[in-house]
Amino acid sequence: MGWLKTHAEAIGAAGAIVMALTAVAAAILVPMQIAANDRTSREQAAREIYREFLNITIQRPDLADPTACTPADPARARAYEAYVDYLLYTAEQVLDLSQEEWEETIAARLAPHRPYLCRFDADDLATMTAPVAALVRSVATGCEGAPPPCR
Repeated sequence: MGWLKTHAEAIGAAGAIVMALTAVAAAILVPMQIAANDRTSREQAAREIYREFLNITIQRPDLADPTACTPADPARARAYEAYVDYLLYTAEQVLDLSQEEWEETIAARLAPHRPYLCRFDADDLATMTAPVAALVRSVATGCEGAPPPCR
């Protein structure tokens, strides 16, 4: 017991140092863990959104048809526009995570809809994230003048 009384001040100081180091470590590691959890959550959500897009494509292959453009039937036209809008939303979600990983896949999904995308103007592109707007511009290159007619 005498030893503890003799060294109580040093033990208290050592305890304070350990507590301070623990607090600093927590201040550094907790935000890193939160960021990692957020990234994992966003990745999972983006994959789910892409899976849902693929499910829609399977259920409605007529909307993914490379010869599609805005159909004359109003109900089908709204369905087609919603399909392309969901594709663009999907693009925003996945390109936000990894542009390099997803850009080729999304460009391939957008390419069949080039005639429709050629109708987009600067106002339409302004509503998109920069990576998606750039991708739409690249897919819709050479659209000067009237959009190509439907096949």
